Amino acid sequence: MRKNVFFTTVGCLLLTFVLAGFVGCTKKEASPAATGADKGGALSATRTIVDHTGAEVVLPAQINRIVIAGLMPMPSVYCLYTGSSDGLVGIPASSKAAAENSLLIQAYPALADLPTDFEANGVVNVERLLELEPDVVFYGSSNTQTRQALDNAGIPAVGFSTTQAGYNTVETYAGWIELLGQVFAGDRRIDTGRAAEIVQYGRDVEALVKERLAEVAPEDKPRVMIAYYYDDAGGLRTSGSNFFGQYWIEVAGGVNVAAALSGSPSVNMEQVYQWNPDAIFITNFSPRLPEDFYSNTIAADDWSSVAAVQTGRVYKFPLGMYRWFPPSSDTPLSLMWMAKTLHPDLFADIDLDQMVKDYFQKFYGVELTAEDLHKIYNPSREASGR
Repeated sequence: MRKNVFFTTVGCLLLTFVLAGFVGCTKKEASPAATGADKGGALSATRTIVDHTGAEVVLPAQINRIVIAGLMPMPSVYCLYTGSSDGLVGIPASSKAAAENSLLIQAYPALADLPTDFEANGVVNVERLLELEPDVVFYGSSNTQTRQALDNAGIPAVGFSTTQAGYNTVETYAGWIELLGQVFAGDRRIDTGRAAEIVQYGRDVEALVKERLAEVAPEDKPRVMIAYYYDDAGGLRTSGSNFFGQYWIEVAGGVNVAAALSGSPSVNMEQVYQWNPDAIFITNFSPRLPEDFYSNTIAADDWSSVAAVQTGRVYKFPLGMYRWFPPSSDTPLSLMWMAKTLHPDLFADIDLDQMVKDYFQKFYGVELTAEDLHKIYNPSREASGR
């Protein structure tokens, strides 16, 4: 019965590619400029949307210049939604660091020239921001300091939540796409009409993963730790509950060893020894690589006795258009990768390489080479931006 449901779901995904694949064969650049047309066809001066803070945001009729502040994955999601980087005039420094070590710059080279000096350590320099003359700023909705500064400066600010559905990355990514749909609704040059399709793809992948893992017994689920931040200066921070790692691990069929903790707490090696995780996933916010654990060359930390190291189950999150740990434009791929990594037998018939290639072709208009795939699965230290 489970096998039949699986093939039905995969069939739907493949059918989606067949029906819409020709749309993505060539990457098209678009220039965002909202029409702001009312029902009578006249151009209105402004229009109002509701962002994820619940605030009403008055947007100009024409949106030509967009700054993304503090919301690091958003440049990749913006490019996914619009099919272009046009309109962006400023992005976070960490976003650029990821882009320069990913495929995002390759697909959208104009990102390389965008300024990042309008914010530092999460604080917006309003004077510098005003020099960029943004029509709107996208920011993380929890940053009330940024919102206040933008409101005081009279700059329209749209808040995007990073905590939707309990840090469910698929629903967070879906919520961002849907809010972008509101921001650019009616703009025939940028509203690609793909919002619903992009959202549904992510939900279909999540449903497939959950269906496959529904009958896995608790004792058969590997105990997983995520190395969220890990370097010599800041030590080791993991992902507890109330953070993205909890979603990834639970939905991908694992048990989060740090579930009793909240957020992204610092932990020491004594705690790691007590947990003794079966698998370790390193995010791309850390410069550490699996070989650092296997060679046991991390200063002051001895990983040699940890089960994940002894069995060769230390993994680095891939880096496609953005880092695969937080919500990003590659979120559905990240979920499938992690589920297949933790339960290879249950997902043996999933050709992840082909799935990644099809996704990039369909939604970005990018044809990946074998070298590109290797780069996605083996990101560099420099991608951490640290």
